[in-house]
Amino acid sequence: MTESAPSQTLIDGKYELLRLIGRGGMGSVWEGRHVSLGTRVAVKFIDAEHANSPEARSRFDNEARAAATLQSKYAIQIHDHGMTTDGRPFIVMELLNGEALDKRLDRLGMLTLQDTANILHQACKGLQRAHDRGIIHRDLKPENIFLVTDEEGHEIVKVLDFGIAKMRTDGLSISNNTRTGAILGTPYYMSPEQARGLRDLDHRSDLWSIGVIAYRCLLGRLPFDGESVGDLLVKICTSPLPVPTDGRPDLPPAFNMWFMRALD
Repeated sequence: MTESAPSQTLIDGKYELLRLIGRGGMGSVWEGRHVSLGTRVAVKFIDAEHANSPEARSRFDNEARAAATLQSKYAIQIHDHGMTTDGRPFIVMELLNGEALDKRLDRLGMLTLQDTANILHQACKGLQRAHDRGIIHRDLKPENIFLVTDEEGHEIVKVLDFGIAKMRTDGLSISNNTRTGAILGTPYYMSPEQARGLRDLDHRSDLWSIGVIAYRCLLGRLPFDGESVGDLLVKICTSPLPVPTDGRPDLPPAFNMWFMRALD
């Protein structure tokens, strides 16, 4: 166990940490075991240096509550949520075995039309459940689409990381500390309204991101790029949309129409 893990042996008196799975910008994810049931889980923590940050805690709580609200086979399942004795928030999630879409794209370069359709169809099922519950993800990207294989050999898609999700109840935003003008998300997959820092986003922002992910899967590159973040954001907001079949003529012309609709 390293300094990135909590100091105690058991988390909440019942989860034993086994090994570090991965690290992100503000935290780490560990494989754990429920000591009485023997089940394996994933336990996510905020790093000690961020544990006292109100923004980091808010995003962490947001992730737990948003994902727990969905109860969808196409989204990460949340089992528990709490605070360690040394003041570190934690989330206990299902343990996923597989690979993220970004890793698959790094490995293969691009995907077939059928594989892309299958992956995004399932991801959109998870998104539909979220949107029906008034939750906008706001950070869809290949890294947050995880691919697992079930016991029957079928590939199941899981949407991850609802840390900056925007939740709405009866039309009113809740648990969303975003200021007007604040830019949250991953620039390459941002919608123009996100790039402009607008506060009043809706489900169409996620659909833009799905369109960009589809383009990346099928053409092996992104529809917008730039020499700097500012340059990229300007292009997202002002440049004409590329025509997918110009870069890959074997794609069906109907995909051009789908892509234009997704990024409308």
